[in-house]
Amino acid sequence: MKKLLILLVYLNNISFCVHSQLPKRFSAKEVKIDMEYLRSTLEASNYNLYAYTNKEVFDSVYKNINNSINDSLTSLQVYRFFQPYVALAKIGHCQMEFPWGEYYGYYLKQGGTIFPLDLSISNSMVFVKNNCSNDSLIDVGDEILSLNEKPIKKVLAEMYNFVSGESEYHKNSVIESITFAKIFWSMYGKCDVFNLEIRKKDGKIINTKLSAISGFEFDAKNPNPLYSLNREFRFINGIAYMQPGVFVNAKGNHDMMNHEMLDNTEFRQFIDSAFSAFHQKKVKNLIIDLRNNWGGDNSFSDYMIAYFASNPFYFCSKFKVKTSQVTKDFWKDVNDSSLQDMKQKILSHKNGEIFDITFTKNQPRTDSLIFTGKVYVLINRYSYSNTTSAAAIIKDYGFGILIGEETPDLPSAFGATHLFKLPNTQLSVQYPKGFSIRPNGDISPKGVMPDYQVKYNTFNDKDEILDFTIKLIKKKLKPAANSQYR
Repeated sequence: MKKLLILLVYLNNISFCVHSQLPKRFSAKEVKIDMEYLRSTLEASNYNLYAYTNKEVFDSVYKNINNSINDSLTSLQVYRFFQPYVALAKIGHCQMEFPWGEYYGYYLKQGGTIFPLDLSISNSMVFVKNNCSNDSLIDVGDEILSLNEKPIKKVLAEMYNFVSGESEYHKNSVIESITFAKIFWSMYGKCDVFNLEIRKKDGKIINTKLSAISGFEFDAKNPNPLYSLNREFRFINGIAYMQPGVFVNAKGNHDMMNHEMLDNTEFRQFIDSAFSAFHQKKVKNLIIDLRNNWGGDNSFSDYMIAYFASNPFYFCSKFKVKTSQVTKDFWKDVNDSSLQDMKQKILSHKNGEIFDITFTKNQPRTDSLIFTGKVYVLINRYSYSNTTSAAAIIKDYGFGILIGEETPDLPSAFGATHLFKLPNTQLSVQYPKGFSIRPNGDISPKGVMPDYQVKYNTFNDKDEILDFTIKLIKKKLKPAANSQYR
């Protein structure tokens, strides 16, 4: 089975266009119909909606939400009701798409303002990453203790209710990626003034009041988003460097309900060009940068890995799929010849049935372009979804040395996602139809761990992870004791 569609829906969330039309409202009856459709479809289609939260909790929250819907609501208000229900699953691949374009875009068009600081989160502590305000008392690295008289840990706890994920580590990375400021606005709406209690780096505690700033100004002062769509390769002092980018069709429209996103023609051409250049230069060391990568489909990453794999490999050691009507609705139009066995199984099994997927081993390349040198793979806390799975393959089979930070997603996890739309609001909901176990069979609830742990420092412009890797290569240091590198 080749296609495991597990790209995070946040890709669609973060990219938005500016709307000038007043957002539509939906009647209480329409919203309640959507809520029931959300509940029943998630239960029917999610591989195991109640894996981490029992059904009684879901039912209680559903009842409370339903009783609270007494008037017409905008899509944004519907999202604020529905996403905490979806997030109860505590599964990173089970979430609602936020209507950024319709609401945040419209809000900015009307001169909308947001919280003026970009923040970084570490072990439930929140620090200033970028001060976009005019307050010179605040420095990068200062710790936020409270916001609007509320302890910052309580603010985070409230945010966690709106963010899907298996752990706080995962949720923190999502909050950083989308930005604290935008998620805060999505939860609470417009706020003009923010009262902050701050601990300076010398331990001194100060209180200050910040005014909100234009959302456009905030984005202009934070030009480097924590995700990358770029594909590039180059050479660094004789070392090959490649950033493969997201594992989906870069020429697609990021609509994960569109089969065009699974066309890997463009990706294969890029990979072929990169390894052809590496072969011509006769490089002996290759750095593959999987940081800030939102994932995608394994038919892309498997093709890349085959260029440097030393033996045949599987995407995972076990993979199970649950079929449902919405899953069938997607697969009935899949025409890829390599997917016909998968398609037949999904369409022929009864809705709700779970079945095993039989894999064919991926074979290494056998031509002269196969890379036989040493491979170093960079990962961090923004390496999501299929990127996590690719890192697990490389680590478990000993195809390369991993350097950086633990991944936020789990390599043994619920994935292989699809989307469905709510009938009235047309909000998209992502759900995982499968459960996969990493190649080495470890089902521990933790991300892929690097062989060399190097923390990403959010408070400067240095690239510690890349710098460390180059020094490791140049000094020819002995691999770490826990490395399975060949």
